[in-house]
Parts: sequence; structure tokens; C-alpha cells
Amino acid sequence: MLRSKYISEVKAGEKVKLAGHVYEIRDLGKLVFVILRDVSGLIQLVANKKDCGDEVFKKVKNLTKEDFVVVEGEAVANEKAPYRKVEVLIKKLEVIAESDSPQPIDVSGKIESTLDKRLDWRFIDMKNPDVLAIFIFQSKLVGFMEEFLRRNRFVRIFTSRITNAATEGGADYFPIMYFNKEAFLAQSPQLYKESVLVSGIDRVYDVGMVYRAEPHHTTRHLCEYVSFDVEMVSESMRDVLEIQEGVLRYAFEKLNKDEWVKEMLEKRNIQLPFPKKIPEVSFEEANEILKGAGAEVEEHDLTPEGERKLCEYFTKEHDSEFVLVHSFPFAKKPFYLMRYKDRPEITHSFDLLYRGLEITSGGQREHRYEERVKNIRDKGMAVEQFDHLRFFKYGMPPHGGFGLGIERLTAQMLKLKNVREASLTPRDPDRLVP
Repeated sequence: MLRSKYISEVKAGEKVKLAGHVYEIRDLGKLVFVILRDVSGLIQLVANKKDCGDEVFKKVKNLTKEDFVVVEGEAVANEKAPYRKVEVLIKKLEVIAESDSPQPIDVSGKIESTLDKRLDWRFIDMKNPDVLAIFIFQSKLVGFMEEFLRRNRFVRIFTSRITNAATEGGADYFPIMYFNKEAFLAQSPQLYKESVLVSGIDRVYDVGMVYRAEPHHTTRHLCEYVSFDVEMVSESMRDVLEIQEGVLRYAFEKLNKDEWVKEMLEKRNIQLPFPKKIPEVSFEEANEILKGAGAEVEEHDLTPEGERKLCEYFTKEHDSEFVLVHSFPFAKKPFYLMRYKDRPEITHSFDLLYRGLEITSGGQREHRYEERVKNIRDKGMAVEQFDHLRFFKYGMPPHGGFGLGIERLTAQMLKLKNVREASLTPRDPDRLVP
């Protein structure tokens, strides 16, 4: 075994075998202090020539930052040790992989690099524990969300990200050549996760990359992002809203109880409260609130400023960093949403805003074949390009769902300044590496 345990598991009074990267070195001559880092944290190692012998002491003296090493030694209590009041007295040390020096970027946090340079060296940047923590947190977040859905009889599906039609309509898609045919990178798994419901599975979810060819250079947009998609047989949009609030409440509660997360949030001075009930307003009501706040409004959608102002209002007036806006105009919403019977210009739709940013979008879908065809035609699109329509002729139940952007939610929860910080390999109009 490369290691007997992770750094976070080390306790005083035991012999341990650790593996990790050299984070810092402090050479005091006859005594050398080494900070070792693995995915679970940091710990101080101590090399004393008298205790570890000439050969091992020489190896410690020749260490370079970011060398990958395996260390054996005795863990002892030390109130002055910089991490966890425990340090390891080195007995054996092997350098498994040497590191070039100097590093392309500083990972200690002492020297600041631009975000672009950090992203160029993304996997070196993740050697910084604060950066690595973002992705450990993100993994826990998605895991808890999936746990809630599995407990509520949702089945995970895996849908193709290559389609024969643009899912959402419009021009914001990436065309590709699929052998001798034109195809598209999926803007979402929407049509697949709906169509599968005709099979008899009544609750599904899908987690995977989706693609938007939007030429935006903003702190909130990505051309490729992780979409957490949920679809379910539902009598009305209210069923979907209950599941959406449930999955988020569950994830927030579990994260707030997780010891690693609590320590990480405390270090960042961040709290993750969740309201007793997410407040809701219609799109029309939201615009009235925005007008009262002196913000500009658009006829068919919320502006970025509008999203920020609404969240500020509901944080102040309702003690909720979340607000759900529903009943958006059909003009700017996808064709697959159901329209109000008495107001066909309005859809059974919603956006969930959190800390000033839209993180989910969803609604009740149009499951009736003829009405769905009408919606497509009203959008000026050709019915023939939508292969999924044929499944709606064979007993498609009423249904609804939502899609949630994982990077956006992560960024808002951790108060990151740019959504790219929450993406492992962000793609925007200018970035294709690493």
C-alpha cells in the first residue's frame, strides 16, 4: 500500500505511512520541517538527523517543493504544530516523483496569479488547498443531491450528448459532423429525459455536460457546463417545485452537518442558510418589485441586474437568499413548456434565483402531441426536425422538471467571483485548454 492512512486520519501515538506532495520546507540545519499535503489536508513532518539517520536526513535536505513522497514515521502530539496539533517524526522517506522547479504558478496563496493563468495551469493550481476544496465541496454537493433523488425513487439515466436537432431551438448550438451527417452537441438532455417517461419510468435524473454556443465573456456564462437534470410524471408544476426545494434543502442540510464542509466554510467565513420556504412571485409581480427598486425591466425575461435586485429584495424583506420566479412569457421560453389555457402567451415555467443569479430553470411540459406541435410551429421551427415527437403519440403522461447548473450553484454557495473557478476545465469562447 502506498499509504496506511490519509493525513486527516493521523492520531498521536501511532506509526503511520503517508503519501503526498511536499508543500513547504523549512531547513534549520540539524532540524528540517516539511509540510506534507494530500487530498485530505496538511501535516508537519520533522526530520532530525539523530533520529532518522544520515541517508534519510540527506534525502529530506534535498527535497524540492511539490516532490511526491512516501514517508514513514511516528505521529506525536505537539501543541505548537501548525496543523491539528500533531506532527510526524520521519523514520523513512522515498521520493517517488520529483517536481520541476520553479513551479509555473505559486500554490501557497502568497503570490497571486491572474485567473487566466491559474486556469492555464488548472491542475497545478489545484495543489492550493483552497482551490482543491472547491471541487471536493462540489462532489459532496452533487452526491447529496443524488442521494435525495434515489431515496425518492428517481432512476438515473445516461443520455447522449449528440443529437440530430437543437434541443432548445435558436442558434446557440455547436454543429458537428457525425460521419456524413450534421449533428449537434446537446444543449440539454431535455428531449431524452422527457421521452423516456413514456416507458413507464416515472422519475428520472441525468447529470452530465451540456453545450451552449453563446459568445458571452461574462463571469456567469460557460459554453460547456454540468447540468443536473430532473424530470418526473407530475400532475402540475407544484409537484416539480416540491422536489426541487426538497433536493436543495436536503443537500444544504447535509453539507451543514458535514465536519469537513463546516471547517471549510468557517475558514471562508461563509454560511449556508436555507429558508423555511422558498418565496415565490410571478414574472409580472417580479417586474413590479423591480420597478419599485428603480431597476430596468424587460418585457419577456429578467435581466442580470433584475436577478440581483430581486435577490437583494427577498433577502432583506423575507430573509431568503432564494426566490422563485414563475409564469414567464412564451416568447423567450422553450417550445416544450405548457402554456396557460386562458393566457397562451404565458407558460407554466419557473427560474430559481440564488444570491443574485439564476441557478435552475424548469416547468410543466406540454405532453399533448398536438399542442406540442403547435408550440413548435409558433416558434417558427420545423416539426420534422424533432424526432422525439413520435414518442408523444403513445401515451405520454403529464410531466415536468428542471435543470440546475452545478458550477453556478457551487460558485454562489462559495461566493466565488467567477463561475470558471467552479469548473474543472472551463470552456468559453476563447478557452479550449487544458
